[in-house]
Amino acid sequence: MEYIDKIIQAVSSFPPFLIYSFLFIASFMENICPPIPGDTIIAFGAFLAGQKKVSFLNSYLSTISGSWIGFMVVFGIGWKLEAIKRKLPFFKPEDISKAESWLKRYGYLMILLNRYIPAIRAVISLTAGILRFSPIKVMLTSFIGCASWNLAVMYLGLKIGSNWEEIKIRLSHLLFQYNMAVSIIIISIIFAFILLKKRASR
Repeated sequence: MEYIDKIIQAVSSFPPFLIYSFLFIASFMENICPPIPGDTIIAFGAFLAGQKKVSFLNSYLSTISGSWIGFMVVFGIGWKLEAIKRKLPFFKPEDISKAESWLKRYGYLMILLNRYIPAIRAVISLTAGILRFSPIKVMLTSFIGCASWNLAVMYLGLKIGSNWEEIKIRLSHLLFQYNMAVSIIIISIIFAFILLKKRASR
C-alpha cells in the first residue's frame, strides 16, 4: 500500500479543486478496480478537511458522487454485458455467484447495505445489473448506502485525530473489527439457515 501513501502525500499539496477531483476519481475507481482502498480515500478527505485545506462538505460530496456514479457504471456494465461476467478482472466468478445468491434472497436491501458488507460489496453492483434489477430503485438505494457509509467514515476520520498516520492506523483497526463482526454475523446466519433447512428436510 506504499503507493497509496505516496499518492496521498502528493495530493495533500494540490489546490482544493484538484483534491476534490482526486477524491471523486478515486472513489469512482474503487468500483471499477476493487483493490483500491476506497475507505482510506474517504478518510483522507476528512483528514484534509480537519486540516482546513478543503471543505468537509465538498469532500463528502466528492466521495459520495464518485462512489455512487461508479456503482451505477458497473451496474450498467452488468446490465449490458452479462456474457463477460466470468472474464472481468478483479471480479472472481465465486464472488459473483455469492452476490447472486444474496441478491436473489434479499433483493434491494443488499444494494442499500452493500457499502456495509465486507468482501462481496464490490460485486453487488455488477451482479445487480446481471440480474436486471430496476435502475431507478438501484439508483435510489445505492445512493442512500453510499451517502450514509461515506458520512460515517468521514466523521470517524475527522474525529480520530489530526495526524494522518494515526487516522489511517486507527481507522483500519476499527474497520477490521467491524468487518470481522459483520463476517461472523453473516456466517452465523448462513450456518443457522443450513441447519434449519436440514432439520426441516428430515
